[in-house]
Amino acid sequence: MVRLFSLRALGAHLVLIAAIASCAWLSDWQLDVWRTERAQAASDHSAHAPVPLGKAIGADAVLDGANLGRPVIVQGSWMPITIYVADRENKSRVGYWVVSPVKVASTGSAMLVVRGWAPSASAPDLNGSVEVQGWLQAGEGSHKSDPDPTDKVLPELRIATAVQHVPADLYGAYVVASAPTDGLQKVTEHDVPPVSSTTGLRNLLYGLQWWVFAAFAVYVWGRWCRDEVRAGQVG
Repeated sequence: MVRLFSLRALGAHLVLIAAIASCAWLSDWQLDVWRTERAQAASDHSAHAPVPLGKAIGADAVLDGANLGRPVIVQGSWMPITIYVADRENKSRVGYWVVSPVKVASTGSAMLVVRGWAPSASAPDLNGSVEVQGWLQAGEGSHKSDPDPTDKVLPELRIATAVQHVPADLYGAYVVASAPTDGLQKVTEHDVPPVSSTTGLRNLLYGLQWWVFAAFAVYVWGRWCRDEVRAGQVG
C-alpha cells in the first residue's frame, strides 16, 4: 500500500483528478451548448426585423439554432425550376408546397424558397431578379421514401434530395416566403414541421462522450493501482 502514496503515485493521482475535472468541464460545456440550441430552436423570431441572408447563414454553413425561424432577405434571381413537396396541409386541405431556387447574387449558391401552397403539383417556373422576404428553416430529414425519384415531387424538403433537381450548390436550409407568388396560398409558421428532436444532438453526444473518457481514465487508474499493490506485495 505504501507504493500508492509514493511521490510517483501521488503524481498519477493528481493526473487522474485533473483528467476527471477536464472531462467534467468539457461535458458541461457541450451540454450547455445543447440546451442553448434547443431553446433557441424553439424560440419565436417572427417579430424580429429581417436581416440580409448572409448575416444568418453562409453558403457552406449549417443553420444553427440561433437563426432557425429568423426573418431574412434573399436577393438574387429565380432559377426556372419548380419542385413540389407532397402531403402539405393548408386550412385542412392536403396539397403541395411549391418550391423554387433563388440564385443568391452575393454567393452564386442557390437558396430554396417555398413560394406557397397549391392543391396540385402544378405551378409556372419563375425568371428574373427578385428580393424575397421570408424565414429560415432547417431542411427536413425524416428519410421518408420517395415513390418516384424521377419526378419533381418530394416526400419532404430534404436538402440532400432537392440538390438532385437544382444545378447549383444549395444552402443548407430553406426559406418560407412571407408573401406567396401569384396564384398560390401563403404557407404560415403553423404549416411548417416542428423543431426536430435531433436539434443540437451532436453536442449532446459530445457531452456524454467526455464522461465516457472520464470513466476510462478511472478504469486505467484502477488497473495501475492494482498493479502497484501487487508489485509491492511481491517486493
